[in-house]
Amino acid sequence: MADASKLFDNPEFVTDVLDVDGISGDKVAAKWGIAKSAVNKWRRRAREGQPLPGQKAPTTYVGGNSEEASSDGTIKQAVRMSDTPWGLDEWRAWLRSKGQDPDRVTFNYGVTSNPAGGYWNKLNNVRPIVDDAVASVDWEAAARFIEGFTFVPAKRDHLVDVAVLQPTDEQWGKTDFNGGTPETEERVLTSYAGFVEYVREYRPRTVLLARTGDGIENACSTNSQRDTNDLDLPHMLRQMFAINLQSLKMLAPEVDRIIDATIPSNHGRWRTGIKQDAGNPHADFGIAVARQLEDTQRILDVFPNVEFRFPDKLMESMTVDLGTLRVGMVHGHQVNSPDRLGDWWGKQDHGRMPTWDADVLLAGHFHSHRKYQSGDGRYVFVGPASDNGSSWFSNLQGERATAGMLALCFEGKRHRFEEIL
Repeated sequence: MADASKLFDNPEFVTDVLDVDGISGDKVAAKWGIAKSAVNKWRRRAREGQPLPGQKAPTTYVGGNSEEASSDGTIKQAVRMSDTPWGLDEWRAWLRSKGQDPDRVTFNYGVTSNPAGGYWNKLNNVRPIVDDAVASVDWEAAARFIEGFTFVPAKRDHLVDVAVLQPTDEQWGKTDFNGGTPETEERVLTSYAGFVEYVREYRPRTVLLARTGDGIENACSTNSQRDTNDLDLPHMLRQMFAINLQSLKMLAPEVDRIIDATIPSNHGRWRTGIKQDAGNPHADFGIAVARQLEDTQRILDVFPNVEFRFPDKLMESMTVDLGTLRVGMVHGHQVNSPDRLGDWWGKQDHGRMPTWDADVLLAGHFHSHRKYQSGDGRYVFVGPASDNGSSWFSNLQGERATAGMLALCFEGKRHRFEEIL
């Protein structure tokens, strides 16, 4: 670096240090090959009225001159150093020197004295006077434009591609250690209300309601159901329809597109006796309720942003194509362990069955949440149940699972923000 002691003999260097021309400390340091910290130190000494190196008398610090312009080049604010304080006339003259008409702007100004001598004059809030602009508006033309204006809503700013909610195993009518139908209703509606807040936060393009079965307890799965249920079969169906309809009413105003997808399940099957299935796989009360919701939409012309999806004929599983993601759905009673769902899914490939090319697989049935990878890194998600628990399972295994609904988002095929609501 240069020998700074010799530089003070150079008037140009002293001018730069004293910031006469508004040059920054970085530029002074680069120009003269010295440290910026040295420039800052000398400027501080000058502001305090101390002499610079090699000088006996204090030197007035002129620095502080600055100005800020708007995007159109007009002055917004400025600081100027002077020997005498500036008033209105000085600032008006200065604005003229910058090419601005002081009669067409408003501004504030003030002054601060420098302990080393001189004054910092400050100009703030320079704004154009808009009265002339307002007077020049053709209000009749503006009115004609507004009358012919057609509002086109802007597209929403979406944060994620898809948000999924998995209502499963509500088993309306079932009673257990967590209560009966009133407690189930409170739990389920709390989950839907939580999902409303969830979609407000993550703003998906599409919502998938993946209803993976066992919406009702039914009366022909075990001999004990007729004694332990608190609803008969007709009232289970009425309850399921009402709550599913309520879920659409809550969510439809919040998102652009909802896909409501339903698959059959073991508790949903039409049965003529204990575990005596009747009809084909689509003789299912969950499918029937979803079809009633679809009929309600069509007949009453409601929920225009809702699409209903069902499995192909005689199939118990399905894949929902969401463009950026393919979501497979199956209830899960096809296997005897959640760990075998991945094996079942892999075998779907050979027969080109409904879920063979899905990116993820959603299942219910097992009443506890888990996820794991399958095959080439695709994920199996097993959703928690919304029912009142299983004292039979808890007595057998000594465990209880968290009740609720699984919510998660997808950006492409990547899942995020996984929660139990």
